[in-house]
Amino acid sequence: MVCVLVLASGAGWESEALTRLGEASRVVVLKRCVDVDDLMATAATGQADVALVALEAPGLDRSAVEHLRRHGVRPVAVVADPGRDDVAARLARLDVGSWLPAEDLAELAATVSRAEDLGDTRAGSGSSLGILGAGTGPGDWTQPETLGPSGAGGPGRVVAVWGPAGAPGRTTVATATAAEMARRGTPTLLVDADPHAASVAQHLGVLDQVSGVLAASRLVAAGTLHERLPATCRTVAPCLAVMTGLPRPDRWVEVRPGVLGDVLEASRSRGSVVVDTGPDLAVDHAAGPAGARNTMTLEALEAADEILVVGAADPVGLSRLARALVDVREVVGSTPLRVVVNRMRPSLGWSEADVVGMVEGFARVSALHFLPDDRAAVDRALVAGRALGEVGDSSVSRAVARLTDAVDPGSLGASGARRGGRAGRGRLARRVRPRTAGTARPR
Repeated sequence: MVCVLVLASGAGWESEALTRLGEASRVVVLKRCVDVDDLMATAATGQADVALVALEAPGLDRSAVEHLRRHGVRPVAVVADPGRDDVAARLARLDVGSWLPAEDLAELAATVSRAEDLGDTRAGSGSSLGILGAGTGPGDWTQPETLGPSGAGGPGRVVAVWGPAGAPGRTTVATATAAEMARRGTPTLLVDADPHAASVAQHLGVLDQVSGVLAASRLVAAGTLHERLPATCRTVAPCLAVMTGLPRPDRWVEVRPGVLGDVLEASRSRGSVVVDTGPDLAVDHAAGPAGARNTMTLEALEAADEILVVGAADPVGLSRLARALVDVREVVGSTPLRVVVNRMRPSLGWSEADVVGMVEGFARVSALHFLPDDRAAVDRALVAGRALGEVGDSSVSRAVARLTDAVDPGSLGASGARRGGRAGRGRLARRVRPRTAGTARPR
């Protein structure tokens, strides 16, 4: 599969080029770039193979072409008037060897494929490190099998964060838990697999317009997922990478059934994986392709070693949580369920013990955890585009730390020190509590 960026700068050949590339079986147009800066920024994500550019594009110079090549993107120029005397000189100045005339694009797909076949400078992940942050080493998610769930080599755990409809706080819990695991030295990948309302990128201030999930889906189809998986992710903190979700809800059809399961299986070889999922579990095969929208959520739950079921603490939220526990148990069988009751507050008039009694009447779960209603801390994190633990100490960040103690016990040594030599870094090093603190278990 060849992923192509297109920079036509308003040239008349763009429509025909997009049509011809769309008809090619091994070519995918990754993005139509608005200018050279947009082209260079998208190339830096490491997800493209070829850049189809107008030779006359404003700002296209030798340094821009070198930038493309550094990130493994091969330039192909479209020349509007190949008979002009200065065309050959400009191609030479830009160091662009592949080109074709705008009036004859019949060989466009073949030219693009040949350009990609010349080689891939991303071998060795030179450009991948451009998006994955600082270099590789122990504890970096970029390296396969660097750190398993207990600090030794081996596959990591997949933790799915799920909950019923009604915005109980799934994404907030997923981002906060993944960030806390990473702060403790666990190489962690946060995957946005919500087919309805992907929002992890917005929560963490990732402005990349290229969907990591869609890019990974294309790599699965091309058979190159394992070696190029880091190129589909963005590093947002040491040990924490993010695979962004669908840019629009209607693009779920581009993630074929089975793809997300392959992505999660490949990802766990590099560390732990936290998956933010959608609320719906129904798949209506009688409705045809449209009935398979929730397949992404089901595949995430099937791949999970443990599931965090998030529910709101208010009467409507608890009612939805009770029904959801019955529904999800029917889907996941014996996979451990850990309930997270979010936005718990005294004004509701019931205690944690009351909630425990309600939950145990519907399902048997591994544990219950309560997150306080700290709206100010959540708002600070959302406005800053950062995880809860990165915007200062708060009651909810301390509760997330205790939740992570249970979800990722391998990050705590016998003395309670963080794994990976990070125990003395920041406030979180002082937040360690016994695992039972703030945790209510069914009686």
